Amino acid sequence: MQTPRSDSLDASSDQRGLAMPADTSPAAHPPQVLSPPTFGREMLQLVLIPAVIVVVCIGLALLFGWLAGAKDTIDNHLLKLRQSGGAGHLPFGLQDPRYKDRGLAAHTIATMIRSGQVSDPTEQQRLSAALTDILQHNVADHEVLLQAYLLIAVGCLGQQDALPVLFQGLQSPHAQVRHGAILALLSWPDVSAARSEAVPALQQRLADTDPAVRATAAAALGKLASPGDAQVIAALRHAMGPVDLALRESRWNAAVALARLGDADGSRFVATVLLDRAALAQLPAAETGPDTQKTMPPGTVDRVMLATLKAADTMTDPAIWDKITQIADHDPSLPVRQEAYRLLQAPRPAPARPPAQ
Repeated sequence: MQTPRSDSLDASSDQRGLAMPADTSPAAHPPQVLSPPTFGREMLQLVLIPAVIVVVCIGLALLFGWLAGAKDTIDNHLLKLRQSGGAGHLPFGLQDPRYKDRGLAAHTIATMIRSGQVSDPTEQQRLSAALTDILQHNVADHEVLLQAYLLIAVGCLGQQDALPVLFQGLQSPHAQVRHGAILALLSWPDVSAARSEAVPALQQRLADTDPAVRATAAAALGKLASPGDAQVIAALRHAMGPVDLALRESRWNAAVALARLGDADGSRFVATVLLDRAALAQLPAAETGPDTQKTMPPGTVDRVMLATLKAADTMTDPAIWDKITQIADHDPSLPVRQEAYRLLQAPRPAPARPPAQ
């Protein structure tokens, strides 16, 4: 449960889509002041010109529709990705057009896969092999976002022979690539197939130098690890331990993961902090900067509670469900109450086996 960051890929981008690579947009031109039209000119604008515009627009729509159908295919995007990446970022914040085109192609492929446009098993296998080959042979080390998008696309395809590429991404020197590799493992369709190999690799990321990577690794372990896994629970308890404000998202995600795995310490933290509006309202508004001197505003409290509730479907501690019931009955936020009510209407998960000591 991670609050939005500008420098990371979205862990919950499953529904909202992927973030685009940064780009500079041209400044808007100031409006021009026009003189009042004559009657003849006004009639021309109202009758003849709109008719011509309609005809031209129809022609352009047909033309661009044909071009889009011809060019917006995965194979054409793959071809772009195999081309030279250009110089990447240029001075003064500019981008080499080839670098931008490759980033757009990777983003488009990842979005198409995540939206279910590639459903044929043979096509999934072919595309996974192509993306893996591009990652290994056609992507430069400095093309960080490109690597992240391609890793997510590979993860969504879920081909077993592509797992080593994701594990290689977890070892990247670039935090955004490591983050993308974790999101790829979270996107893997077959949880049981990824669990045995992914969980040990994700445990190592709990000690990552980047806070966003640590927080996302904790969230991924909450989904992929098995309830009662003593080794994972011990690692998450260690990650939950620091009270440094700059690490609080890692601590929160570790607590949520522990609660999902049936751990009492994590469940207690979820019930008394992350699902408690009064407790959250006393916390600092931000991890760093001047907002650390302010308390958390209601909007941020809502987001933290909603994110926690969305991860509570596999939690089993009775104290958490008592809290969810209270939220559904009395919380002042309608979206928070609705999410709590949705959880209460769904089948309740069975209690997890206590972890081995």
